[in-house]
Amino acid sequence: MQNSKLTLSVLATAMTLALAACGGGGGGDGGSKNPTTPPTTPTTPQEPTSVPPATSVPAATYPSGDQRLEAYDSLNAIRLKLGVGTLKQDAVLDTAADMHLNYMKLNGQVTHLEAADKAGFTGATPYDQVVAAGGSKGQWIGQVAAGAGGIDGKDCADGFRRTVYHLQGITSNQETVGIAVHDNYCVINFGVVTGAKGGGYGLAQWGGQQMAANAMAYYPADNDVVLGKFTPASESPNPAPDLAFAGHPVMFRVPAPEGTDVLTVTSFTLAGPGGASVPARVLVPSKAKPSSVASSIEDANLYAGVVFLLPTQPLAAGTYTATFSGARNGSAISRSWSFTVK
Repeated sequence: MQNSKLTLSVLATAMTLALAACGGGGGGDGGSKNPTTPPTTPTTPQEPTSVPPATSVPAATYPSGDQRLEAYDSLNAIRLKLGVGTLKQDAVLDTAADMHLNYMKLNGQVTHLEAADKAGFTGATPYDQVVAAGGSKGQWIGQVAAGAGGIDGKDCADGFRRTVYHLQGITSNQETVGIAVHDNYCVINFGVVTGAKGGGYGLAQWGGQQMAANAMAYYPADNDVVLGKFTPASESPNPAPDLAFAGHPVMFRVPAPEGTDVLTVTSFTLAGPGGASVPARVLVPSKAKPSSVASSIEDANLYAGVVFLLPTQPLAAGTYTATFSGARNGSAISRSWSFTVK
């Protein structure tokens, strides 16, 4: 499938929230010399605020040969490789995705939001659509959607890899997934459940599956083979309106569940075949810009723990080496890895 045929609709911008932990005091015998049983205070078990990335989940119920299974397997393959955690199928998210796909089909548009006066309306936002399908209100719901002639399940999942905002979205901290693929449209719903502390539209960056504080993820990953061309206008919002074509985006991410977390960039480069430097721009989230390399470009649509290197021209076939250096909350990070463009 040609990238130019894929139309993407934006995932909700990341939300951040600083969470304060409640402290507690200890008890004693008040200085008594007589052995006594210390008083006990009933405690309420604390629910987890997040879970480590899963390496396995229960088998999905999609039938063999179903396009949803292709999308599900492709999505979990990249998440497992990056170490951000595999996703568990949620049948309610499936239902909501299918209802929203029907809305897009009836109205001939790729969108996340629905209008009450249009055919197939179920809910204004993906969160509302999930609640209407019987889902819990205590979760955050993110969504990616696409439409293209001849799109199948693998196209649906793989197309989001060759983007900026949608790549960060499909590799984030969500735990659950629901998929619909048919009639040249696809919709993927994501849920953050553990430690949600509320719910709504968008992928809250707290809770869900969280990598260890010293972990990192990047894509294309080590030894991946990818296509070299990206059309920025195929993604909404457009990450590079001035470029008709660009090279495959390169993402680097670290966990950033707290509102104070920040990933800054000292250097982010790409060397092509023969070691030649690849012209590129570095996109950083708003909080990272003041402490990042001066040439970096502030991008308010990026999550706090995510930065991108975007080649300003398509990449020719060959082997490329990406090199990142920066810091997470002031602690230095560096990494160099290679991938192949076919």
